[in-house]
Amino acid sequence: MGLSRRRRVSGPRVRSGLLTRPARLLALLCGLGVLFLCGGGCDARRDPLARIQESGVLRVATDPSFPPFEFVTAEGQMAGIDIELMQAFARCLDVDVHFSTTTYDGLYDALIAGQADVIASAIYPDPLRTQDFVFSTPYFDAGTVLVVPASSSIAEPVDLAGKQILVVFGTEGHMAAMDLEVSLTPAPEIDTVQSAEEALAALLRGEGDAVMVDHLAVQVALHRGEPLRSIEPALTHEPYVIAARKDESALIDAFDVCLEDMKRDGVFERLMSNWLK
Repeated sequence: MGLSRRRRVSGPRVRSGLLTRPARLLALLCGLGVLFLCGGGCDARRDPLARIQESGVLRVATDPSFPPFEFVTAEGQMAGIDIELMQAFARCLDVDVHFSTTTYDGLYDALIAGQADVIASAIYPDPLRTQDFVFSTPYFDAGTVLVVPASSSIAEPVDLAGKQILVVFGTEGHMAAMDLEVSLTPAPEIDTVQSAEEALAALLRGEGDAVMVDHLAVQVALHRGEPLRSIEPALTHEPYVIAARKDESALIDAFDVCLEDMKRDGVFERLMSNWLK
């Protein structure tokens, strides 16, 4: 936990019947001109949804080195939030899913080479890649948040004047704390640790007044029932999305429909809860 793939300066299956919304998804696909719904008036070679339906497989590129989003179990099985999310998406399309593993730096190459249809690997919407790729609605924000003990009177960053802040060395939380160090009077005291988990544990032991760490580590602690309080809004944002080639944006449109349904039905919340234990 607590790792960011950009910054590095890191349960039960979703029930299949809950995700599928045939009427809504079929309307979307037909509106996009999919061959198998539009009676042959489209070119299946250029329509990604028609191609995937014909092959019966959704191909997903991922770097399985980032638990709990994607990793390989001791039994050699793919597991994690992104893995189950793509399994659910494949069910939405009524196809199977195949995961192609690569390094994080090789994910977009897999799309360019046609080895995968989408990327699902805790990636962010890179503004330098929008000419060639399209990104989904964010499904998780791993940005930095301010956390205090549940009983604390701290309600916003300005309340940290003269307080002790725990941060992970070299992270965005560390940078945010240093900004407060020069803007607040009296200046807060900053203590650095090696991980978000270490910072949160120290806070629970009363060794500080607040921490600034990544949202994922905080969610894990809150799901464990730790007496902590996360203060909104987040200090920074790091949205996670899936990606496809820009000329295959129909895949992203279909994923967004499925994600909306999962959130409305409570399926997505249960998926996340299963992994944030």
